[in-house]
Amino acid sequence: MKTTLSSLSPVRQTAIISAIAALLSVTFTGTVYFIFFGVDDRFWAAINMSFLIPWAITIPLGLHMSKQRFKLFCITNRLQETQARLRIANKALELRANYDGMTGLLSRDSFFTQLDKLRTAEHLEGCPHVLMIVDVDHFKHINDNFGHPVGDKALSLLGKVFRKTLRENDLVGRIGGEEFGLFLPATSVPEGRIIGEIIRHEIEKTIFEPVEKMRHVITVSIGLTAVAAHQERGTLLGNADTALFAAKRKGRNQVVLFEPGMQGKPQPLNEKERDSERAPLYSNFM
Repeated sequence: MKTTLSSLSPVRQTAIISAIAALLSVTFTGTVYFIFFGVDDRFWAAINMSFLIPWAITIPLGLHMSKQRFKLFCITNRLQETQARLRIANKALELRANYDGMTGLLSRDSFFTQLDKLRTAEHLEGCPHVLMIVDVDHFKHINDNFGHPVGDKALSLLGKVFRKTLRENDLVGRIGGEEFGLFLPATSVPEGRIIGEIIRHEIEKTIFEPVEKMRHVITVSIGLTAVAAHQERGTLLGNADTALFAAKRKGRNQVVLFEPGMQGKPQPLNEKERDSERAPLYSNFM
């Protein structure tokens, strides 16, 4: 096992340095004295002094320097430990920023960032891609009837289904409260529809018990669209959202492919339009 001087205790460091200094002093003093004066009555006195003086100087000085090195060694260790903790904290912050804490899927921003990178990647140039928006049917009823913690449990369960069903290179992220985005690279529309149906079926057959021994069937509606590299992200999301709205309108729990001319989600009415819409509705009830 290799041992360095800095790893020894301050006392041992001082002893070693002092012994080396004394040995060098005796050797140098004896050699010089012998050359100039030979061996006379003062030779051994000079040798003794050359042996004692280095010890007198190096012992207190060596102890002081060794203690300072030891303190520096401790500070360096603490610094390394702090750096390790910072790396762990930065990793946790990165995970929190890039992943949804509830489902473990990509966060909204991270999903869109990776979507833009992947659909324009050179190695996938010319390949067909598919984008899906998955929305949980009647999710508000779960929250209203069983409470938000149970709703969170349902979303976490869906996250497990996505990870189990999708391929390694597929992207999936939580882009809204109960809404998920899926990007399937190098996937044709027919293949995408099959994968969408597999996801829908897996979610529907998943056992979810909001209350012990009381099963609640979760279903999802899926809007699907083909992806081209030249299309803007907003256009792609709008197409998938339009297909999702069509799936909801047709009765939910199904996969619908976007087609040109498909009716989109109606825009919210302004206050004046809402007032004009309310009048005949109330009169019908009268």
